[in-house]
Amino acid sequence: MSFFTTKTTSTTQDPFLDALVSLSSDDTNTFVSASVLKNSDIFAAINIIASDIASNPILCGTDAIDKMINSKPNSIMDGYHFKYALAVNMLLNGNSFAQILPGNQLKFIPNNKMVVEQDDVSGVLTYTYSPDGRTKQQIEPVSILHFKYFTRDGVTGISPLYSLKDEQNIQSAGNKLLTGFFNQGVHGTTIVKVHQSDLGKDAKENIRKKFDEATTGNNSLNSVVVDDGMDVSNLQINTDVLKLVNSNDWTTRQIAKAFQLPVERLGLENEHSNTEQSNIQYLKGTLQHYFDCFTSELAFKLDKTFNFNTDKLLSLDPQDQQTMAAAGYSGGVLTRNEARDKLDLPVTDDGNIFVNINKNGAENSETGQKING
Repeated sequence: MSFFTTKTTSTTQDPFLDALVSLSSDDTNTFVSASVLKNSDIFAAINIIASDIASNPILCGTDAIDKMINSKPNSIMDGYHFKYALAVNMLLNGNSFAQILPGNQLKFIPNNKMVVEQDDVSGVLTYTYSPDGRTKQQIEPVSILHFKYFTRDGVTGISPLYSLKDEQNIQSAGNKLLTGFFNQGVHGTTIVKVHQSDLGKDAKENIRKKFDEATTGNNSLNSVVVDDGMDVSNLQINTDVLKLVNSNDWTTRQIAKAFQLPVERLGLENEHSNTEQSNIQYLKGTLQHYFDCFTSELAFKLDKTFNFNTDKLLSLDPQDQQTMAAAGYSGGVLTRNEARDKLDLPVTDDGNIFVNINKNGAENSETGQKING
């Protein structure tokens, strides 16, 4: 039997954050750490993608299933936060789980409560749910939605964070350098020289502590008084290093690349595209891959064809929306009611008609009456 199991590693002392990233694997290529949520770029990348997955409806044309996924998956969670939690766990851990229950309900299962095993010979998967760490419930694979993004075997997901370990270390080191500089106030590294004395180790340490207390933190701008037996000087600070750390956006770009995000989504300038081009690139080059992770698993387990409705994502200003809706109707692509729906207008009784375009001009699809001459 080969398997990947739950191992809870506490790195933040925050049970909520640890619960988000508690699924780990015996595979060394699985990278898990709750500390990544302290990185603002990674937090932003995960939040942006998860929010857009959660805010766009997943539709199959069956009202009961559409409501189950998007509005009320169960009695304690709404559709938005259900999808958001699934997306966050998939991005952080590489895997996320939900149980399919009778009565058109879905139950979100935290990663630290699920064990997945695969038989080496038959390849059969076994999902074991342990809600309290003691009782165990075996769930059939057909009753589990198992979402994964990057996978080498189609069974185990791997988080994009695995590729960012070096970048996180570089960014963390740069942040620590800046933090250390500002913690020292305006003084930087100080040299205190005591004349005509042979100080022991303890005496030197005592003087250093007293001087640091008097010149750092809330006292960083206070005056310092010394007698003629002591000299105080500062080592020259190389501010070029601080400027480099503060202006370096390489790690942010690497994080955007790992999550396939356009860099402007993380606050960097992209001079090669405007807002509209960026939105289209984001939808086609980024979100579509994440959407496919959800729709393919839903289709496989629920035997329906699923698609994301991305109208919100590509929403335009009101004037452009009206122009496009009118063009869609007059061009015979949309019915009158579909065009009105694009503008959030109520349907009309005679609105389920197309405009037929032919050599004799435009006609009502139901009555044959000419439109606009």
